[in-house]
Amino acid sequence: MRTLICVLVTGLSLLAAGPAVAEKTDEVVLANGNTITGEVKSLQQGKLKFKTDHAGTIYIEWEFIDSITSTSFFEVENQLGVHYYGMLAPGHEAKKLTVIGPQKSLILDMARIVTIMPIKKTFWGRIDGSLNVGASFTSADSILQYSIESDATYRVRKFSAKVALSLIETRQEERDTTFKDSFDFTYTRYRKNRYFGSGLFGIDRSSELGIDFRAEVGGLYGRSFVQSSRTRLTGATGFVVSRETPIGAEPSGYVFSALIRGQYHFFLYNFPKTDIFVDLGLLPSITDWPRTRIEFNASLMREIVSDFTVNFSVYDSYDSDPPGEEAVANHDFGVILSIGYTF
Repeated sequence: MRTLICVLVTGLSLLAAGPAVAEKTDEVVLANGNTITGEVKSLQQGKLKFKTDHAGTIYIEWEFIDSITSTSFFEVENQLGVHYYGMLAPGHEAKKLTVIGPQKSLILDMARIVTIMPIKKTFWGRIDGSLNVGASFTSADSILQYSIESDATYRVRKFSAKVALSLIETRQEERDTTFKDSFDFTYTRYRKNRYFGSGLFGIDRSSELGIDFRAEVGGLYGRSFVQSSRTRLTGATGFVVSRETPIGAEPSGYVFSALIRGQYHFFLYNFPKTDIFVDLGLLPSITDWPRTRIEFNASLMREIVSDFTVNFSVYDSYDSDPPGEEAVANHDFGVILSIGYTF
């Protein structure tokens, strides 16, 4: 009965609120009984982002929240990867959340909820991303190194599209410029039970590996094996087709490779926010066996002030048999320290 009353009250308030809907009228009840009024922004990585009139935007640890009320529409995801859509209201007891959908309402255990994201109506409102810039200069050797890394993700109910750009170059007097540049586009379609399928397109080049240009197209199918408010672990397998142009040489033929990929994302609870992300890809060649490539990327992000971060990242591109005669080594390895902004 209490749940039915909450559903009716929330639904009627949405119809009657009129201009008041634009105001910060959402409510969060904490475990100690305190109630905070504001605007629910999102739940990600174990923290509820909540905007208030007098305290600005605050982050509340999810485990200390008893209930939420909001007349806006959200996408709610649980640990099994199931998505629910609707307004938010208290359940029949503490630590329960009622999702009031267009056709029916469901009561969820808050401990099993992983993310809550607003269903945004504008294109730009659905984009999240970051921009990181780093630079260093050594006067003794006249070495200038700079890096630019940026990514943007467009997410709706059943799919996401992500673009990522990375430019890393080193300039030194009387020596050729060394470079490692890449552009990647990933389209991901989400399935039931945490399964997903992805289409990939990428362009990259590396002076250390002797590659002036490489283009790749492929696909993956995988699953999120661990999905909680703090941790995500995914694995996927698929195939890619690539064509390379070695430095100072003509383009090679098409290379068909398998792709085995794993990603791990861990969020540290303490404030300021800290993210650890690891991405590992193994590409054994099928048409050019036994050539094998490994792509490894790891990053540590630490927030210094609101939306501004300091970032430490490590990358390593390995090729057992780099193409062309200009390859310097089998590894293209580097460490980057940069300042970033998230949006």
